[in-house]
Amino acid sequence: MPKALRDYSTDVDSYVLHGAKTLHDSRMLSAVIENAYDESFSNAVSSIELKFIDQLFGGKTTLRYADVSSYHLKEMDLDLNRHADVLVHEFSIAKQDIFRRRIIFDHLGEIEIEFRKFSYMWNEL
Repeated sequence: MPKALRDYSTDVDSYVLHGAKTLHDSRMLSAVIENAYDESFSNAVSSIELKFIDQLFGGKTTLRYADVSSYHLKEMDLDLNRHADVLVHEFSIAKQDIFRRRIIFDHLGEIEIEFRKFSYMWNEL
């Protein structure tokens, strides 16, 4: 397991219900998917960066997944609800050296990413 993933997933502050660094009840600010191609533009290495503002609107968490092997994004139902809070966020092992991140939002949104590398940053606003 990459050190940054172990550090993040075992840090109690990442899961405290009313903490500044938790994703619980946070809101996604942005999702960026990047593809880096080789010279012939045939082989891509994907990365995904997700940014969230915490439930108290005092800090921003940036999660970066690199060497992404698959992802699934299900858009939230924003027609009736103009925001979506994170309800569940969890890591698991998909297969040898590939990890899975699953984030479930209220209003039917979901993100699932399979990746090999991970980094994160939290900044106070």
